[in-house]
Amino acid sequence: MMMDAHVRHTLLELNRQFYTTVAPDFDQTRQGWTPGLTRLLEYVPRPPAGQQLTVLDVGCGNGRFARMVDSLGRPFLYVGVDGSEKLLALAQQNTADLQHGAAYFCRGDLAELGWMQALDALPARDAFANGFDFVLCTATLQHLPGYDLRRRLVQELSALTNGVLALSAWQFLSSARFRTRQIPWSHIGLAAADVEPGDALLPWKQGQFAVRYVHQLDADELKQLATESRLHVADQFRADGKEGNLNLYMILACG
Repeated sequence: MMMDAHVRHTLLELNRQFYTTVAPDFDQTRQGWTPGLTRLLEYVPRPPAGQQLTVLDVGCGNGRFARMVDSLGRPFLYVGVDGSEKLLALAQQNTADLQHGAAYFCRGDLAELGWMQALDALPARDAFANGFDFVLCTATLQHLPGYDLRRRLVQELSALTNGVLALSAWQFLSSARFRTRQIPWSHIGLAAADVEPGDALLPWKQGQFAVRYVHQLDADELKQLATESRLHVADQFRADGKEGNLNLYMILACG
């Protein structure tokens, strides 16, 4: 069943405000290379000699994956898309000294139809006219309320890749420390009956207090999204967090 439009709007606005509020603090907590993201580098394809690697990072945040790709020492073009102007500004700063490639950033609200049009305005458009070699969308699907919205985004990402699509989803419900931090839906004027199983409100307490909406996409949901996007699962693993398993990564391929 499709989520009520008012409920979805409320949750999306909550997260838009969240990232506007916490962007500087969020940036500071996302400087390191997590084990999961580091392992993703193993799946980045090596283009033929004389060609540059093309990478699309959807929900790029502060652009740290561009620095990780730079560490591979291969010529590359990186495109980062995010809905937060503040995080995009920080991403520009964080990638100003890349040694082996170039990074371009554009704003796109992933919950809105037409966000991909922002890619057409980039000066490097011809370099990825036939799709990207590596597309990643990490810690992003979990902020999109409603299965239909998450499915639409994965289908859009499938259309943009000519190689590998990597997804990750926060498994916060598998951790007692996060399960006990959940905030009642009444905090934002909603009720549990308004949302889907796996939905939650969680606090942010680093630097300042803020509340965000998250959804736990388990392996079954990610596999279903892949199937409905005509993708197949090439690999999956869990990593990160104090527990060492708080993020689920899934590597998808076309065909």
